[in-house]
Amino acid sequence: MRRASVILLFSFLFSTGKYGDSFLKIGTSARDIGLGQAIVADMGNASGFNICPASIASINSRTFYFLIVDQYGLAEYYSGGMVMPLKNDQFASLNISGLMIDDIQLRPDLGYIGSYEQRRDVIRGLFEQGYSSFNDLEIALTSTFVKMTKGTMNMGFNHYSYEMPFGINTRLIKKKLYDKEAFGIGFDLGGIFSLELAELFSYNWLGKLAIGASINNVYGTHIIWSNDLKDVIPMQIISGFSYEQPIQMLDSKVLFLSQKNDLYPNDSQFGIEFAIMKKLFVRIGNRAGINQGGLGFSTKIMQIKDIRVDYSFGGHDLGNAHRLGFELKF
Repeated sequence: MRRASVILLFSFLFSTGKYGDSFLKIGTSARDIGLGQAIVADMGNASGFNICPASIASINSRTFYFLIVDQYGLAEYYSGGMVMPLKNDQFASLNISGLMIDDIQLRPDLGYIGSYEQRRDVIRGLFEQGYSSFNDLEIALTSTFVKMTKGTMNMGFNHYSYEMPFGINTRLIKKKLYDKEAFGIGFDLGGIFSLELAELFSYNWLGKLAIGASINNVYGTHIIWSNDLKDVIPMQIISGFSYEQPIQMLDSKVLFLSQKNDLYPNDSQFGIEFAIMKKLFVRIGNRAGINQGGLGFSTKIMQIKDIRVDYSFGGHDLGNAHRLGFELKF
């Protein structure tokens, strides 16, 4: 069973078309993965651009983040980037993510050899000399730009303030598999609408509700291989909500997140984060029926406004996955 699962995993990693950007589904931060990546409406998330570009809005400090993952002992994955707040409620970020698999054994096709004796001799020679190997490399460079809109809604006797960022991703993808290379370019569009429920319902204890939606791979992301083959990653629509409930007496809060993806209609995602005194974070999540979880710790060091170290954990038939990341604000 494990051998079959390994074969399926490599088929998933190397496949193109619908799964041509599958390596990006691993995530861009340990926090996001621990929350099941249900972050389409998670505003103020420096690493959330890959789900919804508008997520980097409302970040008021330069923020750097990095993630490293040992994917079931089969592949190395990394993701890192920086968010820059600009003037006039505008924000920009740059991210690079990559997957690397080394020493994939190249098994020759022996089906064309009709003689059993010849096959035997070829196999003996392979065992003596060793198999040739090749590598897989997949890289994505993503730039994000977001414009925040703030306003008020006229509801008759009262006016309610809201925030509504809108963002765009431009993504360059490069792949190298054996002796073939591929390049592609794609775009994402996304927005979030956020409203304070305390103002709407006149209960001070209520928190903030946000609704998010993102159209990823707008009109399809085209990947062109060096042998003139072309793959198209289909467009997908991700939608969901988040609700942040403060717990004032404990100087803490709890965040609920949920989202759906029309490309995978049966795979819902959700997450819960408990932020205790803005120092300790406990997270649980679920993505496509696979439970996730994690912890985070935040503190201040000298000139750094805030440093947060995150760890997430998830089980799988191929083994346990451990992810370690950090975020710096300065």
